Amino acid sequence: MAVLSTLRSFFRRPLWPHNPAGEAADHEGDPDDYIEQVRAVIDSHGFDLQIFLVAASGFLTDSYNLFASNVILPCLTFVYWNTCGHTKEIWINITTLFGSAVGMLVFGYLADRYGRRSLYGIELYIVIFSTLLIAQASAGYGDFESGEHSMSIYAMLLAWRFMMGVGIGAEPLSACITAEWASTKERGRMMCAVFLMQPLGQLLAWGVGLASLEILSHSHDFTSDSTDAKIGIDKLWRWVIGLGAVPAVLAILFRLTIPESGRYTYDVQKDGPRALQDTLDVFHSASGWASHQRLPEDGTEMQEISQQVQRLSVESQAVIEHTGQDDGSRSPQLQAIESTDPAHTQTQHWQHISLGPVADDHEPEDHVHRGGSVSHGSNTSPRRTAHQSSDELSLHDAAFVPYSDTPPSPFQTMATDPTAVRPPMQPYDAADDISEDESEDLNHLQERRMSMPKDHFQRSELMEYFWHEGNWRYLAGTSVTWFLLDIAFYGLGFNSPSTMAKLWTDGPMPTCGEVPAYLTVSSVGKGGNIYQVLYSNARQSLLTTSIASCVGSLALILAINHIDRRVMLIWSFIALAVLLLVTGIVFLQVFHTTGYAATIVLYALNQLVFSFGPNTLTFIIPAEIFPTRYRCTCHGIAAASGKMGAVLVQFIFLAYENRELQQPNSRALGKVIIIFAAFMILGALFAWAWIPAVQTKSDDPSEMLRNIDLETLALGEERLPVELKVGFRNKLSTLLPKTNLRKRTKCQTKVAGPLTV
Repeated sequence: MAVLSTLRSFFRRPLWPHNPAGEAADHEGDPDDYIEQVRAVIDSHGFDLQIFLVAASGFLTDSYNLFASNVILPCLTFVYWNTCGHTKEIWINITTLFGSAVGMLVFGYLADRYGRRSLYGIELYIVIFSTLLIAQASAGYGDFESGEHSMSIYAMLLAWRFMMGVGIGAEPLSACITAEWASTKERGRMMCAVFLMQPLGQLLAWGVGLASLEILSHSHDFTSDSTDAKIGIDKLWRWVIGLGAVPAVLAILFRLTIPESGRYTYDVQKDGPRALQDTLDVFHSASGWASHQRLPEDGTEMQEISQQVQRLSVESQAVIEHTGQDDGSRSPQLQAIESTDPAHTQTQHWQHISLGPVADDHEPEDHVHRGGSVSHGSNTSPRRTAHQSSDELSLHDAAFVPYSDTPPSPFQTMATDPTAVRPPMQPYDAADDISEDESEDLNHLQERRMSMPKDHFQRSELMEYFWHEGNWRYLAGTSVTWFLLDIAFYGLGFNSPSTMAKLWTDGPMPTCGEVPAYLTVSSVGKGGNIYQVLYSNARQSLLTTSIASCVGSLALILAINHIDRRVMLIWSFIALAVLLLVTGIVFLQVFHTTGYAATIVLYALNQLVFSFGPNTLTFIIPAEIFPTRYRCTCHGIAAASGKMGAVLVQFIFLAYENRELQQPNSRALGKVIIIFAAFMILGALFAWAWIPAVQTKSDDPSEMLRNIDLETLALGEERLPVELKVGFRNKLSTLLPKTNLRKRTKCQTKVAGPLTV
């Protein structure tokens, strides 16, 4: 309980936020105002530490446990199957990756069906449980010399690693939690920071392995293949695996600190008041906004407000009689309260205000009157139509909950000074030449989306969004690019000891039979021992893979708001194709020569570009471009496609020319790296054709680009003009307009009839 209390104090918010669903559900208000206000609350914040910790802690856990296999597999070979010709390590990797793909599909669907909070921690419980089971896996009673045992540790490892893979597969949760809670401006940077946990998880696994090796070396002799050495190494791999439960426990505690995503509560559960209240509860400590408060009950607070109006009116009249002057001005308090009085507003329960720019030299008279008074909005929901000017697009009409707390919170203060609150980002700039009819059709489309049934997985709804509206290309684009990427990424990084052994040698290596099997997955060579093998594997992987990957991720965090993510994805695929081609050729030329350092440098550069480009961007983009009701499902499908690419490359390692890739003196790795370059070219092609833009040009000179908000991106293909639509024919027709590859026809929709965008 002390830990929970510390967390609660650290975040300065309730561990289980008050969620007045019953009172809020009975409260009246324009439904569209709720999501606008939720966006206003979220967008008024920058990089939020709590949301980052919630998502990053889980992702760090997943990465650590996934890549810990690179640390433990040489240990298992040394202790349990130190013979030639087996493929147990690859099958353990295949089982883990396949379990991860299953988890991504299952958790992605369940998160959209039952909510993100319903699954908070479940996948982490699976990881913790499977981690403890792996750490206690045993071969039972038997004879190590003959190899006969009462139990099969190999079978147990396959089963528990599959289970762990299922828990690791909850990757869509981390991405979607971040996307839905992050402000529009900081969404890309926060998601990029969360993905930094993947290379950090790798680095942490190697670091834990090195620390465990150093500690155990004081009590065990690792200079020989003795029984004492095997006992020490058996402890080592169990320590590495068991410690993976620690970040999982911390991740569970962090995830208890946030409620359901406000966007999910509004879009899927159709509970606007609750979405607004939960969002206020999460962000109140960062801005001072009211939290842990009940929405006003019908009639109760309205009577109090009316009494305040009467009292202030009497005071104002007394001032007029005393001074003998009436300039028509009223106190700011009276102006703020009048807008919530039933006699002065149409909504009776909600007052419409405008969140204007912080530093704006003029205020639109339609929104904020002189003296700071709040305009009396109608019950019509605010719409961002395509023919509005950029100034109009920078304002939000939002619903304000009149709390009765004293002193007033900054949220209440907005009523008298709307410019005191920074407005949310409005990144979508529509084409200037869009017609009013087209704009009206887009609004109809938005209204239909907001009125969809709760069962959004009905066949008719799925067909409408993915097929009739053409958004299947988004899903295909994110899935295919992730699949192609992971073929190369996991092909180079998931069998790290074997790969490092080929990169870091300047001469022929001993083959299995000449030396024990564990020495063939290291550059130590003949005469080495298990301590040297594990130490060299860790040092080489840290220098070649982990550090370079971390540098790439950190660089992207700094650059993410200044580069076009779609364009960056395309060009980074092309850059990787060139680098992999060069790396493969150089590897073939310098293999087992003193020039092997050139291959090491190129390999590290590849890892840096992976993280700076497609490895991170294929994680970010699927969480941005799909609507809330399908976001986790689509992200899960795309991520599972990537893991199936990783599974495929493991089978390639098994089948390639009678397992030649596993031979320590084989040059086949260079040929495979060149083949990977061809997959990167395909990745660039599909990214160009099927990935939409998620950013537009910014008016802020300090930023080259700004993010499109999730609600606009959720409209999918229907929001785009013809020249920006995805698809090979559309892209080719844009490049070669005179070839008439595609005529510009009006898009059809079943809701609003013909729709041209």
